[in-house]
Amino acid sequence: MRAQGLLLLAVLLALGSQLPGIVGWKKGERSGGCPPDDEPCLHPIPNQCQMDQHCPRGEKCCFRACFLQCLPKVLVKRGQCPRDLLHCVSPLQHLCKVDKDCSGSKRCCLAACGRDCRDPA
Repeated sequence: MRAQGLLLLAVLLALGSQLPGIVGWKKGERSGGCPPDDEPCLHPIPNQCQMDQHCPRGEKCCFRACFLQCLPKVLVKRGQCPRDLLHCVSPLQHLCKVDKDCSGSKRCCLAACGRDCRDPA
């Protein structure tokens, strides 16, 4: 019975992590998305915000190099980027930067060897 309880907890946690993407925004979250965060973590920096409401109009509280800061929001298309479990052995090469760089409903997603346009999952 204990194993079933742990399995149920794992399923609920997994679904809960997908909920904001399925249902909509979290309370107080502004529309739009955050720019890509490809910067390395160099040293710990204190967060400059905790939620979008702490930022000026037109900005969102986004992760940038392992800390939260207010950044200009970007257009984000519907759907989630598919997960890429491969690891690249060559240098990263980005073919897009944000979703608007991609045609139709494709999203600019981080893949094994860099960002490229992909159909959302």
